[in-house]
Amino acid sequence: MLSLETLSRETGESVREWAFRTILYNLVNLVLLPGAAVSENDVASALGISRTPVRETFIRLAQEGLLDVYPQKGTYVSLVDEQRVEEGRFMRLCLEGRTVELACEEFSSESMVALRANLQLQRLAISEKNASRFFALDEEFHRIIFATCRKERIWEAIRKMGSHFNRVRVLSLRATDWEKVFSQHERIASSISEKKTGEARDAMNEHLTKVNYDLGKLRQEYPSYFKTEKGR
Repeated sequence: MLSLETLSRETGESVREWAFRTILYNLVNLVLLPGAAVSENDVASALGISRTPVRETFIRLAQEGLLDVYPQKGTYVSLVDEQRVEEGRFMRLCLEGRTVELACEEFSSESMVALRANLQLQRLAISEKNASRFFALDEEFHRIIFATCRKERIWEAIRKMGSHFNRVRVLSLRATDWEKVFSQHERIASSISEKKTGEARDAMNEHLTKVNYDLGKLRQEYPSYFKTEKGR
């Protein structure tokens, strides 16, 4: 029987919206592994809902390149496409580099308290070896920066387009020293607090380009997860 991590439904959230958010979460967090076969029936049963919202979610995820549908064969979680990963990284690199510069000008003391509180929770997640929690807090760390700069809709656009990049980030956490990622976050926060624009931009760039160095290693460790030149 298929086992999925289920998310709590938010107030006013429809079953369709919840199903999409939950299935996407399972894809990004590698509960549903690249190359794995998935079916509407199994997912609907695992979530305790009808097939209709699952079917709608599958169509949407196929359009976003996260599911591959083969007529008469089945539906599979898409393999990691390094071109899509690079596009996601490039988008974040361009937008977050500028946003962190703005943060050095606009961050309030209240926003810095929120960022520091997030770092404390990251430290706790590291001590508990909770990868999914650490990744969620990583995402929240970046969201706080965008929200404080009144660029939260840009962050939402990044999230919608960054699923392929995020799958590699999650996979990278399995082979990465979390302390190093945490120290990068600390450096970003300190640079913002001290209003050191150049250092903040450099720290963010280092943080976001790290995936480039991880890809070769990850491909060696998880070759079946990656798309080849011939495709599947």
